[in-house]
Amino acid sequence: MISEDTLDKVRELPIESIVEPYVKLSRDGRLNMKGLCPFHSEKTPSFSLNLSKNLYHCFGCNRGGDGIRFICLLYTSDAADEARSV
Repeated sequence: MISEDTLDKVRELPIESIVEPYVKLSRDGRLNMKGLCPFHSEKTPSFSLNLSKNLYHCFGCNRGGDGIRFICLLYTSDAADEARSV
């Protein structure tokens, strides 16, 4: 099992570095980025990254969280397995 310290280190990674391989992102102001949500089909970007809080949120499907939660939802697995892959 992965320690809580290791999970905290993964959570401290910039959210854009975790999300960018899966979502084409564009700047939306100084502290935000946006793109098409990977969790549902859409034509207008509703997926947003808050760079200052290091969190994501989709206003279309209402999913959100940190980088570990993003990977867990993307691959539907648990946090410990995903921390190993990061």
